[in-house]
Amino acid sequence: MTEKNWMVLLILAFAMVFSPALSANVVIQGESEHYSLNDELTYTLDPTGQMTLAGVVAKGEWLDKSGRVLNLGFTDSPVWVRTSVQIPETSSEQWYVVVPYPLLEEAELHILRDGGLPSVHRVTSEQVRQSRRHSNGYSISLPIPRGLTGNLDLLLRADSSTSLQVPVELWREDHLLDRYITQSLSWGAYFGLLSALIIYNLFLFLSIRDGAYGYYVLYLASLSFAMLSISGVGNTFIWPQSPTLTLYALPIGTGFLSLWALLFAREFLRWPGFSPRLNRSMKLAAGLATALIVYTLFDPFSGAQLAGLLGILVVTLLIAAGAGGLLAGIAIARYFVLAWTAFALGASVYLLNVFGFLPVNAITNNALAVGSAAEVLLLSFALAHRIKEERAHKISALQLQQDAERQVRELHLKSLEQAMHDSVTRMPNTSLLNHRLKETTQQDGRVALVLVHYPQVKEIASSMGYNLAEEMFRQLVNNFNHALAGPDSIICLETKGPSYLAIPDFGSIAFMMDLEEWDGRLEPFIEQVVGNHDVTVNSIRLPLFMNLHCGVAIYPEHGDTAEVLFQNASAARDSSARDKVTVQVYSEEISAFARRRLALMGALPQAIEAEELELYLQPQMNGTGQTLVGVEVLIRWNSARFGSVPAGEIVEIAENGGLMDLLSRFVIRQAWKTIKTLQEKNLNITCSINLSVQNLTNSSFTSHVLADAKQNAMPMDRLIFEVTETSMMHNIDAVVGSLLLIADAGCKVALDDFGTGYSSLAYLSRLPINELKIDRCFVSQMCTSKHNLSIVENTLKLAKTLNLETVAEGVEDAETLEMLHKLGCHRVQGYHFARPMPIGEFCEWALSR
Repeated sequence: MTEKNWMVLLILAFAMVFSPALSANVVIQGESEHYSLNDELTYTLDPTGQMTLAGVVAKGEWLDKSGRVLNLGFTDSPVWVRTSVQIPETSSEQWYVVVPYPLLEEAELHILRDGGLPSVHRVTSEQVRQSRRHSNGYSISLPIPRGLTGNLDLLLRADSSTSLQVPVELWREDHLLDRYITQSLSWGAYFGLLSALIIYNLFLFLSIRDGAYGYYVLYLASLSFAMLSISGVGNTFIWPQSPTLTLYALPIGTGFLSLWALLFAREFLRWPGFSPRLNRSMKLAAGLATALIVYTLFDPFSGAQLAGLLGILVVTLLIAAGAGGLLAGIAIARYFVLAWTAFALGASVYLLNVFGFLPVNAITNNALAVGSAAEVLLLSFALAHRIKEERAHKISALQLQQDAERQVRELHLKSLEQAMHDSVTRMPNTSLLNHRLKETTQQDGRVALVLVHYPQVKEIASSMGYNLAEEMFRQLVNNFNHALAGPDSIICLETKGPSYLAIPDFGSIAFMMDLEEWDGRLEPFIEQVVGNHDVTVNSIRLPLFMNLHCGVAIYPEHGDTAEVLFQNASAARDSSARDKVTVQVYSEEISAFARRRLALMGALPQAIEAEELELYLQPQMNGTGQTLVGVEVLIRWNSARFGSVPAGEIVEIAENGGLMDLLSRFVIRQAWKTIKTLQEKNLNITCSINLSVQNLTNSSFTSHVLADAKQNAMPMDRLIFEVTETSMMHNIDAVVGSLLLIADAGCKVALDDFGTGYSSLAYLSRLPINELKIDRCFVSQMCTSKHNLSIVENTLKLAKTLNLETVAEGVEDAETLEMLHKLGCHRVQGYHFARPMPIGEFCEWALSR
């Protein structure tokens, strides 16, 4: 025997003499299934990890555990634990020393008889795993050989790279199998639940492509991976030959678990109200989770410790996010908060157990499993409720979409209704009328289209306000429609109402007549239908027969399409206004006139440029008719192609064709030449020039005329610009502004055709008027009509009251002249003195006077 061996024997003998003897605290009896060996358990740490059995036995300092189970928390040192059992007699049962702690990686059991060396039995967890005979459990189970009796000392060396707990128990083999089956069923149910939820949510994710379900699947997978380590299922079934893999699996699983939980929370809650601080904290936590995964690959022991701290941080943030969503009114957030609260409670109990702050027992060991199971169930309820809410939202959105589509249809129908009806009267408009015309022209038969225009409607709108005119026109249309409902020959345009007429524009009415069985004259019937429709506005009864214009076109004689028929009816209506007849049926003469008007409109610019137009002068005499005091400038067009074109037609063509500015500038230039000729003949008289409403609404034209007059040294006090009373009703503010410019320049302003409109009295106080021109329709008949005489007389009185001069137009006999002189008229003009004549002829006439 060597010297070294003698030294070992001496040390062992010394240890046997001086070490305290172990008393057998647990007596194994056949009727019991298991025993706890924790009550008298002592332990000692192996800081170097190199202590041998002899060194441990010889160690004199053994520590008593605190608590029911030895819990050392996170430590990198192995531990030796010491306890004893008594086996009174030989038993046929197989017994196991069991350490029911899944995270324990290595164990080595030494059995001593009566505390003495050498050991009678030695077995390691590695041997058990390799034999596969006694590894059917989720904890380390080390067999005791059959046949051992007496007082036995158990020395167990335990090691774990994570938290180190060493609960030591003695289990009979049948009890071990029962616990294995029970745990298998429990963990099978747990992992079966997780697997079912993974498959179900994966199916949902693939079906609806919602990120929340994808993150939840990844979260469940990470939770399953982490729980494989904590439960011991991983060591038992998946990596039994690599127990240290648990050291990596736990922190890596926790890192992924935290990362997917944070992403799931953001996608699940869909709450834009995350505070900036909470949002930054969640991003930071996600970054820490990623860092933990990487860090664990290099230092798994520290990674296992940091995993618990990260879990606390993440769960706190998730509960805060859920609480914020709940306060924001997100219904599913209540499940979210309950789920993570349950997980937090289970994880807190488990972590306090792992770190040694809570005693080891069945509750603390399984708290995480219970909390996580409650959590995934509550989150599943939340996702189900989310599906329900999304379905309700989709139904609501579908209902809103249907409501929107219905509103769009109603709006479309309303738009069509508005597009087919007049906005003022709600009667059919030109669109619906043309539609009915097209339907009519596609059938056999004769149909008359009648267009009626009431010019005074727009005049009243300009003078008395649009609201008053609209009310008046509505009454007129209703009365007219009621009158058309009587005759059988009138075609109903729309059954709703019903409506027998249409509104082409404000102040106009159109209707259709079936002439298939008509055998009388149209004009008297139509004149009777359209001519008796009085209205009452503001208690004033207004007859609307005056100035009525009506045009008629018949299908198919006057047109075979709706467009041509409407065009010819409009031409007939214009002819009615021009010829002062109530009803005008279309004829070829009217069409020829329209073509002539169109040709005149095209020829007028060339005629102005070629100076085919010339000025005629009509003299104005004093009240006695003896002295020449002025002239009125009138335009004449003696065309080689069209013959003599009346002045009224020239002005009408220019106004309708946008040529008024061109015509008026020509007249002004010729007027300056005429005035200079009169001055050369020593005829220092006034010169009256007519202006159109289009000139007066153009302030630049007025400024140009006045500047040109000064440049040509015109006598401003002898220039009189005439404006018709009816033109004053259009854009009155612009007209007044132009007249004020004229008056400020020293020129005079005359109101022409006074008495034929409606608004003169209302605006006389605003206008810079110097004289009133009494219209010829009153002057020419004042000797034969008391009514006209009264108008002229009262007009002269009004002018005298307003300190205005008066000019009477249309004086054609001496009797009228004498009566006007007696009434105090200042100036007169008419055929009684002379007709309008060119400048040369006028000078000869004037000088001879």
